[in-house]
Amino acid sequence: MHTLRQYLFTLSDLRGLARTLGEAEVCRDAAGRPEYAVGNSAAVFRIRHAGRIRSLRCFLRPMRHLREIYGERLLERELFLYDSVGPAASGEWVDVVLDEWIEGETLREAVRRAAGADDRMRLAGLSAAFDTLAAAMVSDRTAHGDLKPENLIVDPAGALHPIDFDAAFLPAFAGEQSPELGTAAYQHPARTAADFDASLDDYPAALISTALHALRVDPTLHDRYGTADGLLFTPRRIPDEAPYREALALFERHGMAAEYRIARLLASPSLRLFGLGELLAAVRHEPPETAETDGADRGSPAPETRPAPELFAANGLWGYRTAERVVVPPLYDNGFDFSEGLAAVCLGRTWHYIDPEGRIRLSCPGCEAAKPFRGGRARIVRDGRRLEIDRTGREFAI
Repeated sequence: MHTLRQYLFTLSDLRGLARTLGEAEVCRDAAGRPEYAVGNSAAVFRIRHAGRIRSLRCFLRPMRHLREIYGERLLERELFLYDSVGPAASGEWVDVVLDEWIEGETLREAVRRAAGADDRMRLAGLSAAFDTLAAAMVSDRTAHGDLKPENLIVDPAGALHPIDFDAAFLPAFAGEQSPELGTAAYQHPARTAADFDASLDDYPAALISTALHALRVDPTLHDRYGTADGLLFTPRRIPDEAPYREALALFERHGMAAEYRIARLLASPSLRLFGLGELLAAVRHEPPETAETDGADRGSPAPETRPAPELFAANGLWGYRTAERVVVPPLYDNGFDFSEGLAAVCLGRTWHYIDPEGRIRLSCPGCEAAKPFRGGRARIVRDGRRLEIDRTGREFAI
């Protein structure tokens, strides 16, 4: 075990205490304090090396598989750390990781600022960037092992960069115990050290995606439910906690089908979330106000302009496809064939009408039933009363 104080002492003057770093020096803030961040297993210093700003990862406890995880970025036995002072001073040479420094802020910091400013466009951009990254991460044969907003850096262009791979899983580690259990606020409650495979990122990816999409619809959730540990949710309290139920209700009401299905996965008893990669890729990152009707016809295509996708079922859910492609993955609890350019679909307990591209064109909150359009109108049932609606959502007594 090593202390932050030992590293600060060595890095204050590297002469004779580094094998290859040479003239490297720790960057300091406006008050002259060294710039660094401390985690569970390492301290990361911002340094100036060979005319560039770099990061130096210094380990506070023994870590395994560093060569496999970090490759040539690992500098073995690079720094000499004193463990005593005086004439009989002693110490040891330790490994460090020299890497690129990523300018930006953590995803946690970016979300806090955007939610506080009610910046829904920024939150939509963050959710899109995360879903793109997460879809790739959960679909390959590796795992980060401690996926959380604090381990994701948002650069000035809005791209996300994972950091801190100490708990990573690689195929070569199959059959071993996990070196860490990750941060509890983002991990499945049932995770144990025996769970060490490529599925480790499934649950935190679904959790973070769900929180980001809920916040882009309603940023006030952050003030009402955000905690020091997590964005919105406490995994061990799902599915009974209020923020989780509120997120599900938001997705249902706005017809955000892929987001709704991802959120439902969080109640899974298993860490391995079937179909998560496909769901992340299916999410639409549209402004929330387009997800439900505002009483105006949004220009749904007439039925003769293109062949209508056909209804199909898989895994107990309904979607739509043409001969060439799946237009809408199986996301809905119920659905009807297209008629007059619209199809009635049910998400949870809410009926919507979608166009042939899968976009919500009309929503019917509170309806117990909805039927296809015929002659410009569709029949619905609300509070036991049969009504008709037109394509703008206006209601007519039968």
